[in-house]
Amino acid sequence: MTTQLQITKLLAAKNRCYLVCTGSGAGLQKILWEVPGISAVLVGAEFPYAPEATDRFLGFKPAKYCSEDTAILLALEAYSRAFILNGPEAIGIGLTASVASTVAHRGDHRVFIARAEKTGVRLFSEILPKGVGTIARISDGIKCDTRALMALTGPEQLEMTDVTERAMKLFMERPLFLGNGQRVELPNEGNELVLFPGAFNPPHEGHKWLAKTHRAIFHITTNPPHKPALNVIELVERAKLLEGFDRMFTQDDPLYLDKARRFPGAAFIVGVDAMERMLDPKWGVAVEPLLNEFRALGTTFLVSDREMNGVFTGLQNIVGAPLDICEALHPPKTHLGFSSTALRSRRR
Repeated sequence: MTTQLQITKLLAAKNRCYLVCTGSGAGLQKILWEVPGISAVLVGAEFPYAPEATDRFLGFKPAKYCSEDTAILLALEAYSRAFILNGPEAIGIGLTASVASTVAHRGDHRVFIARAEKTGVRLFSEILPKGVGTIARISDGIKCDTRALMALTGPEQLEMTDVTERAMKLFMERPLFLGNGQRVELPNEGNELVLFPGAFNPPHEGHKWLAKTHRAIFHITTNPPHKPALNVIELVERAKLLEGFDRMFTQDDPLYLDKARRFPGAAFIVGVDAMERMLDPKWGVAVEPLLNEFRALGTTFLVSDREMNGVFTGLQNIVGAPLDICEALHPPKTHLGFSSTALRSRRR
């Protein structure tokens, strides 16, 4: 397929695309930029060539700059930058390569290209002929640009491997996203932490007010109770929707008790409806032993008012509420009528 046909196909698909190429691939940006109307699909492109520039793009220092894993991580971050709620499908392309220079490299010359999209993450890798000097470098650059364009416009032209599970593992190595753009490992304990568990699909102004006012960390588990498990692309999307706030992602802790055991001493922000469900024995949980374990773990709950069935309800309305481990929160009433469920229904 010619370059012109590839780009025509890209424009027709009307996706939102973001490219990040480091080590090679800068020529792809030029190829796309020269096409009139490319701004309809090309959200942005970056060439973080210096190691510290790659660190800033990812929010952390990768184990190795030219590797399959780094290409996957770059593609996930590129997808995040292309994604907007209710917008066209997003595509993130991450490329990292080792190519010819003025002196011979000890290792192979290689290119790694990852593509992240709604359906998952795929990876392409290739060993390049080894050479030295300007001509060899230009040749390597052209190969990288060509392969990256194929990964963007027609991945079926390449032998790309599904690496979605691997992408999830890499994502979860640094699942705490700070509001300043850095990514770090999870804290070892919950003392002095205020965690705000939920699905946040999507987050609304009530959520954001609570998190900002109480300096809370949004807490999303990959396997929430009574809902399908979240894949890595969905986690990237949630991280993007909560950009500017601290937010973290965990696995295998669907219940509040699981979270409390994992982060002893933490305070959890919950809605009054969630507290009512927690205290309702119809869910098959022995309430008093549950509350005693929370007490032993040093867990406390910040219980937010909510509008329920048209009535403003708070901690004071819950019969048998464990007031020794609960504190009432009173958001402005203008923030109480928001609902993620209602916001989702509007998108359909």
